[in-house]
Amino acid sequence: MNMNYDLNQMLKKLPYKKQLYIKYKFDLWFGNQGVHSEEDFLRLVDLKTMNTFQRYEKTDEFRHIVSMILASRQANDLLEIYDKVKTKVANKNPDNKDIEMLLKLHKEITFHNNEAKRYFSKASKGQEEVSDGLEI
Repeated sequence: MNMNYDLNQMLKKLPYKKQLYIKYKFDLWFGNQGVHSEEDFLRLVDLKTMNTFQRYEKTDEFRHIVSMILASRQANDLLEIYDKVKTKVANKNPDNKDIEMLLKLHKEITFHNNEAKRYFSKASKGQEEVSDGLEI
């Protein structure tokens, strides 16, 4: 499944102010629709301080979101590194340490992305169970 799709689906499950914060924090705005200063962001969410979001950054949910964002950015980074390694190989000057680091990073980011997917899958199943029990 497409990582950007997963990230967008996960963001849709968050309360609106958290969605806006994630977009602000990681510059995930589409086009030029976003805000870039803290003051503008606070006006947008109708708050006076960032305290709420600073506390939010200490939660498991936020850490999993960060993992998914890193995973979604991984493809571009891997392409850039691949091009550099490919150039080194073409010039008969490959560096095994670079290749090894690339593979380790890929494995680590993939692991964290899978953990985040499991976390949000469990969270959404828990919400479905609660809402199923409350049907009238």
